[in-house]
Amino acid sequence: MDENEIRYWFALKSIMGVGDAGAHKLLNHFKSPQKLFNATTDQLKSLKLKPQIQQSIQNMDFDQFDPLLEWLDRPRHHCITLGSSFYPPLLAETTLAPILLFAIGNIEQILNPQIAVVGSRTPTHLGLSNTKYFCQSLVASGLSITSGLAFGIDAEAHRTALDEKGYTIAVMGTGLNLVYPAAHRQLAHSISEQGLLLSECFPDERGSAASFPRRNRIIAGLSLGTLVVEAALKSGSLITARIAMDEGREVFAVPGNINNTLAQGCHSLIKQGAKLVETSDDMLDELPALATAHKMASSETRPQLNQDTAEFLKSIDFETTSLDTILERSQLPIETITNKLLLLELDGWVINAAGGYSRI
Repeated sequence: MDENEIRYWFALKSIMGVGDAGAHKLLNHFKSPQKLFNATTDQLKSLKLKPQIQQSIQNMDFDQFDPLLEWLDRPRHHCITLGSSFYPPLLAETTLAPILLFAIGNIEQILNPQIAVVGSRTPTHLGLSNTKYFCQSLVASGLSITSGLAFGIDAEAHRTALDEKGYTIAVMGTGLNLVYPAAHRQLAHSISEQGLLLSECFPDERGSAASFPRRNRIIAGLSLGTLVVEAALKSGSLITARIAMDEGREVFAVPGNINNTLAQGCHSLIKQGAKLVETSDDMLDELPALATAHKMASSETRPQLNQDTAEFLKSIDFETTSLDTILERSQLPIETITNKLLLLELDGWVINAAGGYSRI
């Protein structure tokens, strides 16, 4: 994406008085941010926008985004726009998916199958031990660990993935230049080196009370399922789990002592339909495509995807996808598809499953 095109995406996110729903409506109507900002006054008036929104569109200062372009010029800094090759397909399926994401680290990891691991900021020793056990097993099964960089369970999940030489993604509620909590700056740096930092906020944007529930929707949206290790009845972890439930994703909960207040949130989720889990196999049983890939050598470095291959990979689900479906989605000749599938299988990005192919 060239500099002019990315400026239009930054501008769409910056329109005064437009939230997620409004940005999606504008994008759906004009099909691209550039067409929105090139629209005539009559075209904008026909949408019956509030005067301040129309003025914000027509008077947008595109030079204000120069620092963002300089930020993107730095090594391993990325911006992922909705519909682009590296935009996570599972996140794109969610209600009001972020129109763009900023990232630092190994961008190809965003396409790995992920499990969200969340829980209390003040966990028990048993909670930390359970987090370590589950994350070790999940990493060994080829899964990335996604969490929110918070104290407690989140941090333990990230650290375990790093210690196991696995992949981890930290979704932040602030801009990527402003690590919160500040005590996790070194952890964030380690994640950016071995995994990926992700945020929908502009790099220097400070978090607010609303930023962290918004972050939780991204954590849930990226992941095939969400594991809650410990949580009180009123906690951000339950917000993440309920978002996952609303989006039709799997939710797993680790049971605990009935007298432990940090087990009450997990027990509440189990009553609502979350699966009680004691081992990682309990989770993999609910995720057939991942169960098939269980114990595959996730530690082996897979070749990085170029944009063309990443775009093709979006045609394949983590569940078994038929060749006819891949053909329809990709709109490529069958010979090209079979060649690409063979290369992706050899490189460890897909497996040939009964009835089609699935991503791993």
